[in-house]
This record gives sequence, C-alpha cells and structure tokens, in this order.
Amino acid sequence: MDFSGDLPAQVRAIAPEGVDAALHLAGDGVQLASLLRAGGRLASTIGLTADAVEVSGVTVHTIMADTNPQTLTALATQAASGALRVPVTATYPLGQAPQAFAAFGTGTLGKLAITCS
Repeated sequence: MDFSGDLPAQVRAIAPEGVDAALHLAGDGVQLASLLRAGGRLASTIGLTADAVEVSGVTVHTIMADTNPQTLTALATQAASGALRVPVTATYPLGQAPQAFAAFGTGTLGKLAITCS
C-alpha cells in the first residue's frame, strides 16, 4: 500500500465492500472507520470512541494506556530485569484477526496476539 496516496481509494480498490477490521494508530479515525464494512471492528489507541463514528454497524474499541513517567519507568525497570510478564492467553494467525477482535469484544481475559505467520 502507498501511504502517501489516497488511502480510501487504495482500500476500496482492494476491498470494495470495506475491510473487516482496522487498527487506528494515527490520523483520521473517522475516515478509517468509513473504510469498514458493516459489522467491521476498529481498535483505536488514540481515543476514538463509538460516539465519533457515524458508520452503521461498526464496533469501536478504545484502547487507552497510562503513559505517565512513573508508570513507564516502572515498566521499563521490570522489562530490563525480566520481571515483566505479559500473559498471552490466545494467539491468532493474521487471517483470523476478525475472530481475535470478536474474542476481545466479549471480554476475554488476558492478552490476545495476532501473528503474521
């Protein structure tokens, strides 16, 4: 995908009916949500909420973190010492990302991972 071009046109060329899922890490989340098909899911790490999305049938998951200096220092210290453990309770191949989002949406406990292989 060419990130310097027209994202909506590029996505529609690949998936005319829209995509199943999107991860919102930067940019216009409302525009990104408009590229989802009905029933699609969007995970936003920068605060996009369902109230901001005007696409019918799209589920928005807002994923926020506590990034204050004390928390980041504690996490960095734990990671450096090997004490930080992130339990992954389920792993999904990329082709099963919709199932991972569905599990996430039902409140599955623990972390879910999506692998590229």
